[in-house]
Amino acid sequence: MCDHKHLVDKNDRLVLPNNVVPNTYDLHITPDLKNFTFKGEVDITVEVTKPSKTITIHSIELVIHTAKLGDQVASKIEYYVPEEVAILTFEKEIEPVKSAKLSLTFDGILNDQLKGFYRSKYVVDGEDRYLGTTQFEATDARRAFPCFDEPALKAVYNVKLTVQSHLTALSNMDVTETVENADNTKTVSFATTPIMSTYLVAFIVGELSYVEAYTPEKIRVRIYKTISQTESSEFALDVATKALSLFINYFGIPFPLSKCDHIAIPDFSFGAMENWGLITYRESILLTSEKTTLLTKQRIANVIGHELAHQWFGNLVTMEWWSQLWLNEGFATFMGYFVTDKIFPEWNVWLDFSDTYRSGALSLDSLANSHPIEVPVRSSSQINEIFDAISYNKGSCVIQMIEGRLGDNFRKGLNHYLNKHSYKNTNTEDLWESLSLLSGIDIKTFIDSFTKYSGYPVIDFKTTQTPGTFELTQKQFRLDGSAEQPTDPIWNNYIKVETASGSSEFILDKKSDTLTVPNFKQGDWIKPNFGQTGYYRINYDPAVLATLIPRIKSLELPSVDRLNLITDMYNLCKTGSVSISSYMDLIVSYSNETESPIWNTICDNLLALATFVHDQPYYPKFASIVSKLLKPISKKLGFDPIKGERSSDTLLRDKILATIGEFGDQEVIQESKKRFELFKNDPSSLPVDIRSAVLANVIKNGGETEQQDIIDRYLKTTAASERTSFLAAIAKSPKQELVEKALDFSLSSNVRSQDTYIVWVMTPSALKPVVWQYLIKNFKSIYAKFPDSGLFPRMISGSLQPKMEESRIAEVEKFFTENPVPAAARSIKQDIERIRINSKWANSFIPTLGEWVEKHSQ
Repeated sequence: MCDHKHLVDKNDRLVLPNNVVPNTYDLHITPDLKNFTFKGEVDITVEVTKPSKTITIHSIELVIHTAKLGDQVASKIEYYVPEEVAILTFEKEIEPVKSAKLSLTFDGILNDQLKGFYRSKYVVDGEDRYLGTTQFEATDARRAFPCFDEPALKAVYNVKLTVQSHLTALSNMDVTETVENADNTKTVSFATTPIMSTYLVAFIVGELSYVEAYTPEKIRVRIYKTISQTESSEFALDVATKALSLFINYFGIPFPLSKCDHIAIPDFSFGAMENWGLITYRESILLTSEKTTLLTKQRIANVIGHELAHQWFGNLVTMEWWSQLWLNEGFATFMGYFVTDKIFPEWNVWLDFSDTYRSGALSLDSLANSHPIEVPVRSSSQINEIFDAISYNKGSCVIQMIEGRLGDNFRKGLNHYLNKHSYKNTNTEDLWESLSLLSGIDIKTFIDSFTKYSGYPVIDFKTTQTPGTFELTQKQFRLDGSAEQPTDPIWNNYIKVETASGSSEFILDKKSDTLTVPNFKQGDWIKPNFGQTGYYRINYDPAVLATLIPRIKSLELPSVDRLNLITDMYNLCKTGSVSISSYMDLIVSYSNETESPIWNTICDNLLALATFVHDQPYYPKFASIVSKLLKPISKKLGFDPIKGERSSDTLLRDKILATIGEFGDQEVIQESKKRFELFKNDPSSLPVDIRSAVLANVIKNGGETEQQDIIDRYLKTTAASERTSFLAAIAKSPKQELVEKALDFSLSSNVRSQDTYIVWVMTPSALKPVVWQYLIKNFKSIYAKFPDSGLFPRMISGSLQPKMEESRIAEVEKFFTENPVPAAARSIKQDIERIRINSKWANSFIPTLGEWVEKHSQ
């Protein structure tokens, strides 16, 4: 256990000593793409603030050959790996000085761990080739060059790269000079960056091609890819150009660089990374082809918007420390949807936001092992743990809640915040100050309860004897249904209510209160949390719910509220506040539903129930009821797209066909097999937007021949989105030996490490014990391949059944106690908590659901 004696303990963080502060980095990197090494030189202009004989600097997996400050050479260089620092010791005491030059030379390894300065493989005419690329967030700049690797230690950067003459060299800024060297290399110099944090520095070397366009503001936008990549960059270029211009106008602040590059990296751990002026992506989240689904295009547009929002919110103004990560990620997530909606209003993406991000946040935040938006993180492993649904999803929901209340004053407040703090570091209170100033609302008081505490409330919405008067009571929503605690917070809830006679707004900032709705008549319908901008759940009085059922059936209730209602009821069912019978009755009222995100939620919930009751005698009847519910929408949509159809129908078709196939609908299964046979001879015959469903239905009802056919297709295709579909499909076999074969394949050299987890999470629930045994048998080799990676926690989650006996849960806990995975510690606790909740819930509802099934099977 490291005692961190070389770092300064500030209670909520471990930081470098502040005796030396950087101002400018002159960085020169020379990569060797054949031997997977690099050498570097860095001159750091620093201010020495205190006398000392040592300088502590971040450095990990680097060999520092020389270090000197001014004319004084370091007499000793020591490495402390647990703290990820090097200590430079000097014979003479270093005196305080405004400007001094710290010069270091060093070597490093172009690793294959998708972090720091690493290598990524691509194939040209059957030959393996490599590019060098960077991923520094959160704490991996220190793997590429010795630096002061903390977000508040901003500096400017002058980057030089010496590379083979035929290669393209990129960095955050434009090229200012290229010098051809005698040894068939060139040295490329880049313009000085704005003052920025180390995690935003980027440089890339490889054989690249690009397309370009300009925004109306004359900012050059390029989309880069490897020369072997045949998928198109045009969709991404169009989105990136439009989104950049939209943000320039929305924020009212110019983009401070002359160019903004976007590049598709073959091997990439995250979805994308917002390096200032040089944004990196997975290939599947930037490039498109005729094989790209509409769902993938929506994802591409959203991620591009997310990363471009960071150019202001994160890059121009940066959080002071990682505990404020949500300021970066929550805001960028919200703005990604904002800009996608502006470019593609026909997609109705805010409904998807509620289905994906809001539901994801509420799900994780209902666990005891959640964490507040603002959470103390001291070390690298703790920092990596909070890149989760709380920082991204809950953060964006909080932003949406504020925007919903402030309207255009929200944009004005952001403009004030960004102008006031440009090129600086901030904390949450700085944002609240600007928003309060421009809106006249005390934002800190309004929102603090949602950022300082984990969890959220459920609000009981009850009728009274007086028409139009309702009793509201809040308490913390706990998915395990446990009792209230004296220490539970009271949230400041903004409640928008819609009725037949109009809208009302209300603040519930105490335990209980009454709400009087003007002009309300007995029997009128009423919908609290209208528009679903509030971050809470509603427990509806049965009388209130009854008034909404006709509006659900007629689709008069807005889609986001229909979604809100079904998600609240399902989760209240889990806590025992709502019976499973009431929930199933509610689902039946959605038979006329048309929106994809709502059906996604219904299907996912029904599939979850199926995993709990698949071994019950009544399961065939349950499956038959579900098939009957889905049959009308399945028939309406069919297998083939209809010219001019809504985007929601295009997205929905795949989900409905996959779900009804999962419940054994033979008509859909046989048609899927027929389509697969046609696909084998003519791949273009299968519409791309039902590819996943057809392949899943075939694999679940096939054998090794079908699985091997898809593996072979995976090996041949270069289309990233198609490869993802194939990986997901091969995992779905119901046979143990084929699941093991899929797991073997996922860890082979044929599958990029960033994609391995797809197979693990897509394996059938009934065969998760097979996946678990595979994990513990091969744990050491798998962990060695994914050390401290954000990918490994996903694989662990994918190995666990959603419902298990307590003895098996104890086995999992014991295993990870004996084999700790620091980067997954929090997520493992969350997984185990979910399993316990599911197991308790399933045991309680299984008999009642059986009664409901028997009643509705007659």
